[in-house]
Amino acid sequence: MLDVSTVPGIAIGVVQAGKTKWTHYDGAADLASARPFAPDSIFSAASLGKIPFAYAVLQLADQGKIDLDKPIRDYLVEDPPVGEYGSRVTARHILSHTSGFPNWRQSATEPLAPSFEPGTKWQYSGEGYYALQRCIEGITGIGFEQFMQDRIFKPLEMTSSTYLWRDDFPGRMVTGYDWNQKPHQRWDFAMELHEKIKQSGRPLGEWRHKQVVEAMTKKSAPIANWIFPNAAYSLLTTVNDYSAFAARLAGPRGDSFDLSKETRAAMLNSHIRINSALSWGVGIGVEREVNASYNFQWGDNSFWKNVVIIHAPTRSAIVVATNGESGFRVIERVVKAASGIDHDQFLKI
Repeated sequence: MLDVSTVPGIAIGVVQAGKTKWTHYDGAADLASARPFAPDSIFSAASLGKIPFAYAVLQLADQGKIDLDKPIRDYLVEDPPVGEYGSRVTARHILSHTSGFPNWRQSATEPLAPSFEPGTKWQYSGEGYYALQRCIEGITGIGFEQFMQDRIFKPLEMTSSTYLWRDDFPGRMVTGYDWNQKPHQRWDFAMELHEKIKQSGRPLGEWRHKQVVEAMTKKSAPIANWIFPNAAYSLLTTVNDYSAFAARLAGPRGDSFDLSKETRAAMLNSHIRINSALSWGVGIGVEREVNASYNFQWGDNSFWKNVVIIHAPTRSAIVVATNGESGFRVIERVVKAASGIDHDQFLKI
């Protein structure tokens, strides 16, 4: 299947009864070195990184540290939303992709302005997630990477996960490939920032948006869709690590990590409809099939294609990561084989 699709490699994690029960790796993580996909392979999770961040924000909401229905302009002093609807955008709108923000602005000088009344329709927005990331930095007083390590990665022992870069990643990174199997890597910004952070001697928690921009600015300020760490797309992780997160999202365990019953229901259930089969909760997609409901998120950084699908009633999930531009073709077949149904979410990709 990989040869036919031109996808070099694939990694799969299967969660059952709230625990990772099976993982599988096939093909190459890097063609030039013939390095195989393996348990320690680091892949670009892309938008799969949005869900751990959403979960962490909802934890703060349960603790009364953020009001999901308060305008984010009350939290975001620098570059707040503007325009007719700017004062109405809330964290709940951002997490459900109903903020009205574009997916990404094309210039750092372009105003952050919703294009429609927030909450009235669905429009996918990475830009919104990055704006909320800056709100969380303001609320907590620490940098985003440290916040996610403390809130999600350390509690779940996701020891290979980061929105930045690490010294042990060279030799573990999964190379992305286009349709013609031409290799692509996109870590220059992350690697350079990593070195600056090390050389600065300043704690990781001090590296918020402003400090990153100041350290990395050359001729002009970088814009959100090029900045690491980034809640919307820069998560680097392993399939085993991400499966551990999917397992906890699929099956709460009655401990301090869990969301409240009400907040969990808001996250996993439909908040805004996309079409007759798909909708979005407060932080994750919702797919309605005959006699079943699933939660999902796509991850698409062009040459890395990934999917997580969760079936909360059975506390099960599947995580699939690929490193080819045609990866969704392979993922769709894998997911159908695992679940026994054609998932309507693949029609939207």
